[in-house]
Amino acid sequence: MLCDVGRSQGTKDRVEPEALTLTLIAAATAGYLAGSISGARIIGRRIGAGDLTRSRVVLDGTGASVDTYGVSPSSLQARGGGRAGLPAGAIDILKALVPVLLARLVWPDSPEHIVVAGAALIGHVYPLYHGFLGGYGISPLLGGLVVIDWRAGLVAIAVFALLGLVVGSAYLAIESWPIALLPWFAWQGDGWMIGYAVLANALYWWRSRDEALGALRSFRVDTRPWRRRVADFKHYPDFEVPDR
Repeated sequence: MLCDVGRSQGTKDRVEPEALTLTLIAAATAGYLAGSISGARIIGRRIGAGDLTRSRVVLDGTGASVDTYGVSPSSLQARGGGRAGLPAGAIDILKALVPVLLARLVWPDSPEHIVVAGAALIGHVYPLYHGFLGGYGISPLLGGLVVIDWRAGLVAIAVFALLGLVVGSAYLAIESWPIALLPWFAWQGDGWMIGYAVLANALYWWRSRDEALGALRSFRVDTRPWRRRVADFKHYPDFEVPDR
């Protein structure tokens, strides 16, 4: 009897890593497929927004600009206003939040939900359904953080909003908060969460590199008063929505 129990326990120990591997693969696949859904394209088609892949972004009042190549709720909002950009952003948040939440409910004591969140980010940036050309990752990052650790997003946004105000950079205040996830999750001490933060930053800053470098160069030469610098955020001059 004891031998049977021992064999049964030994078999269980050998199977568990294989089962974990399979569930992680399934979680990654589901997260990536969900992340590949493009909220901007869905809403863009409904309003006839046309080609969303290329936009010229004026970074601030100095006139510095960069050309971006990607599809995001921000570029859609520049063409269709908040009524278009906000629902697109909501779709991109929910496409991460919902599967991450389901994974956490199904596997409450296992890292599958973090894997789903990371895969959703990859799907958003490199979507399978759209030639691997997607957005930058902020919306699905927010969706994943709601489930993984809602405090992380709030703290990161608050820290960089304050830092941007002090320094006098709207770009730093609004766009750079994912950096704060790295020390936050390092403090939490969970390897899966640290990996998620590293992945989120790698994807976001790689996709945003031209805009980030442009904003940095512009900030260095911007001699305007602090109040004007803080209040002046990027805009899309080629697709301004007229006031009504």
